[in-house]
Amino acid sequence: MGDRLRKARESAGFGQRDFAARIGVSSQTVTNAEKGHRAVRKITLNAWAHVTCVPVAWLETGSVPTGGPDGASYTPRDSNPEPAD
Repeated sequence: MGDRLRKARESAGFGQRDFAARIGVSSQTVTNAEKGHRAVRKITLNAWAHVTCVPVAWLETGSVPTGGPDGASYTPRDSNPEPAD
């Protein structure tokens, strides 16, 4: 899981310190999670997924959900918060 956590953070454009501040944990927590030294608390995993715009299931298992309760497929959010012209 540590490798997926790192990939998600890096793909979202965060360094470890900035990311840690963004999700409300210490930079050591981010380092330990990415190296697999500690189990990641569910609340931290949820914040990680939210900030990086990836599904929690992918962080946990490496599998992307194929459909929600209504059968809709997962669609990642646009990482650009500015509207397109």
